[in-house]
Formats: sequence, C-alpha cells, structure tokens
Amino acid sequence: MRKMISLFAVCTPLCTDTVWEDWYRFCMRQEQENGFAFSHVSCSTETLNPNGIRTRSRYLKKIEACIDRKEEISHIEFYLLPKDFYQAVFDFKVYMGLSLRSGDCEITVEDRFWDAFAYPLYFEQLRKFLRITKAEVNLLPHNQTFNYNVNCILNTNGVRKKYGVIEQIYAE
Repeated sequence: MRKMISLFAVCTPLCTDTVWEDWYRFCMRQEQENGFAFSHVSCSTETLNPNGIRTRSRYLKKIEACIDRKEEISHIEFYLLPKDFYQAVFDFKVYMGLSLRSGDCEITVEDRFWDAFAYPLYFEQLRKFLRITKAEVNLLPHNQTFNYNVNCILNTNGVRKKYGVIEQIYAE
C-alpha cells in the first residue's frame, strides 16, 4: 500500500504583504535541501486563474511576477508528479499548498520519498510567516489523505469520520 506523510495546519498569515513571498521561498528551499524539483504548480491570483495545474517551466515565472506585483493571491500549490501521472491529487510524490481562502497549509510526501520527514523543522519555519491554530502530522493511505485533512482536520463541528489513519505522528 502506498503511504503518505501529511502535515496539515489550519493557519492565517502573520503578514499578508509578505506571506506569498515567504511561502514561495520556503517551497523553493525544500527543493534545494531535499534534491528534487517540483514539476507542476497551481495558483489563483487577480491575473492568473488556472483551471487545474500547469507545468513549472511554463508557469513559475508568472507566479513570481504576481508575487512581486503584490497581487491578491488565494492559493499557491506545488506538485512533484511523475511524467505519466493520471490524477495529480492521487499521483504526486510531494505536494505543498497554502490557501488563504480555506485557511490551510499542507505538506504531503510519499513516505518512501524522504527518509526523514522533518516536520518539527517545517513547523518552526512555517511559524515565521504563519499563525498555526491547529495542526496534525499523519501517516495515511495515499487515497485517504485529502479526505482526512478536509473532513477531519478542517471540520469545525467536532464530528470526525472514520478514515484509514495508519499513525498519528503529531497533533496540536
């Protein structure tokens, strides 16, 4: 069974003027430190409103320009996908997304991809530009990650549905 380690946090920006620049730098630093390059990105801004994801090579400079112009951005997501992927939401090896619209940050990696998922370090780095109010790090089956994060962690009515959490690594 393919397993994913997922850091999911409910959050708000400490400074709305710099949050996207900080998020972008954080994600690019993960590439350098962990020896991979994101293959695809998604972003919704005043001038960019993609219907789905775009290849990094065609879209990254446009996202950088939107950040530099201080455009209103609702989300920026980075994906590492295999060349023959079918559905990005299920086929990624690494996903990093920040959404101000839904107020969440997610870093999810295939458990075999990184030997040491340094979630305490990631929380420390994220807290430099995000106010985290609730967070969990879980080991989940790859097909349960999105449902668990949205239906259980973002759920505000307190009713938790049953999902296939293999191991809860951290919660606050």
